[in-house]
Amino acid sequence: MKRFLVVIPILAFLFLGACGVPSDQLDPRASTLVVQTLTATMWTPTPITPSPTAVPKEVIIVDTLNGVLRGADPLGEAIDAKFYIIDVGFDAGGNPPMLITMRVHLECEWILKPSCTAERVFVVLMHAFERDGVRNKIIEQIPATIESVQVIAFDHFSHIGTIGVRWQDILAFANKDITGDQLAARATRFNP
Repeated sequence: MKRFLVVIPILAFLFLGACGVPSDQLDPRASTLVVQTLTATMWTPTPITPSPTAVPKEVIIVDTLNGVLRGADPLGEAIDAKFYIIDVGFDAGGNPPMLITMRVHLECEWILKPSCTAERVFVVLMHAFERDGVRNKIIEQIPATIESVQVIAFDHFSHIGTIGVRWQDILAFANKDITGDQLAARATRFNP
């Protein structure tokens, strides 16, 4: 409807201009400009406001990652540490609100001596993302609006630190487009 309202004044000027000038004296450049203006008006896209992202199924992400983490290293789980996802959540931001941050809560339970750090938890999770089947299942659940991931590390349910990284950097690492050194340089560490 807005486009039609813009066309009406242009057509009115053409009609009024044509009334006072004989048709053989109408400047062809003027009519060309009018036609181009009408065409541009009709083809100019209307701005689209992004719609809020649907909430992904967190249980699929948790189950998929735990399927890789639990039992992946029986020797390590017997004498070193066990790793598993406690929870996955999403934070919204912007206007309209869209999901922009994914939070992954990962538990590290040491067996014989304290050996859990936020960095170690982060590395274990990044290696889980590298697996093709895991990566594809998780990507299906991640909204396109996600910009960053926060890996929140726990040791026997005590918060030991958080590491943040861009979602695109995780995907690049999992696809072998960047190295582990590059991913480490792009990660941000937060103390508890």
